[in-house]
Formats: sequence, structure tokens, C-alpha cells
Amino acid sequence: MNARVLPILNAIGCLVLTGLVAVQWLKERALNTDLEKLRSQLAEARRHAADEASRRSALERDIAVLKEAVTATQQAAESAAGDLAAKQELAEKLQTDLAAATQQVAAWEAALKERDTRITQLNSDLAATRQRLDEAIAKLKAAGAR
Repeated sequence: MNARVLPILNAIGCLVLTGLVAVQWLKERALNTDLEKLRSQLAEARRHAADEASRRSALERDIAVLKEAVTATQQAAESAAGDLAAKQELAEKLQTDLAAATQQVAAWEAALKERDTRITQLNSDLAATRQRLDEAIAKLKAAGAR
């Protein structure tokens, strides 16, 4: 080998090594770019996951509030149904009592009419008896005066 060949081989080796370093650097740069994209996607995914977790928590709270509202509404409906049944029962009892009272009033009115008729009859009998008594007194006075 010649003394000239060695520097040429050395230059070619340096060029090849420079090319390899450049290719490695370009690959490293592309990988860094991809890594930064992946990191930003990861950060975005984490933010999105955190937003979804907070939204899920809010929805779970809303569901819990709705469940409580439904439970309270059901209890109120059951209570109202019980009150309605009690009021219907009371209304039926009062209606029965009203019918009985109406019948009693009708009976009392009939009894009062009968009493008034008897009083009128007794009054006329009393008036007739009084008239006979007055006639008898007048006859006694006329007989005593003779």
C-alpha cells in the first residue's frame, strides 16, 4: 500500500463516518420530534382524562341527587296516596252520617208535624171543652140564680 492510498482511505472513512453521524443525527432528530409529539399527545390525553373524570364525578353527583329526588317523590306520592285513602274513607263515613242525619231530620219533621197536628187537635178539643165548661158554668149560675 502506498502512502497516498492511506490518506484517501482515511478521507473516505471520515466521509463515511460523517455520513453515518449525519444519518444518525437525522434519525435522532426525527425520533425527538416524534417523542415531542407523543409527549404532547400524552399531555393532551391526560388533560382529556382529567376533564372526563371531573365530568364523570359531576354526572355521578347529579345522578345521586336525582335518585334522592326520585326517592323523595316516591315517598311523597305514597304518603299522598295514604292521605287520599284516609280522606276517601272519611268522606264515605261522613256521607253515610249525612244520609243518617237526613233520615233523622225527616223523622223529626214528621214527628213535629204529627205533634203540631195533635196540638191543634187538642187545642180544638180544649176549646170545645172550655166552651162546654163555660156553658155548664152559665147553666149553674142560671140555676143558682133561680
